[in-house]
Amino acid sequence: MKFSPTKIRLAAVSAIACGALAGPFGADASAATCANADIKPGEASERTLARSTVCLLNKQRAARGMRKLRFNRRLSAAATNHSSDMVRQHYFAHESKAGRDVVDRLTHTGYLGSASTWTVGENLAWGAGSRSTPREIVTSWMQSPGHKANILNPRFREIGIGVVFDTPSPEWTGATYTTTFGAKS
Repeated sequence: MKFSPTKIRLAAVSAIACGALAGPFGADASAATCANADIKPGEASERTLARSTVCLLNKQRAARGMRKLRFNRRLSAAATNHSSDMVRQHYFAHESKAGRDVVDRLTHTGYLGSASTWTVGENLAWGAGSRSTPREIVTSWMQSPGHKANILNPRFREIGIGVVFDTPSPEWTGATYTTTFGAKS
């Protein structure tokens, strides 16, 4: 299958249903200052793009009076491994070719551990060229109801992100993003 380099491929898993969110908020909150928000893959490290993406996502939440998400290394490990797997095996989906989903990945990293209750969600995206910057990815997620619901889910407390400099389509260069959201008790 040939993918257009001008489009960003997106997928979302909504962990719970969210009510409608009031207010004139769109992608405008992502215009807030976050270092390296417009950097393309290769112009900075994957870690730098990941930090910028988390900053932009937290700006979206802050613009609506929501608490910021805390970075979690186990969520991030699951996200990075999934982005890498999608690129390496040339697929783009929440379920891996081996049949593992976000819960399986989070169990493997130990994130869920002995938690008695938990809520998780996952956003995926990949972009090529100018469509692969953190700002473009976050803007696209905010224009998608399922992705936006995950970003603005008030139950989520933690975030992990995996950015890999490549795409699931061998025809394009760019970046693949997996964002994993979580809360547990």
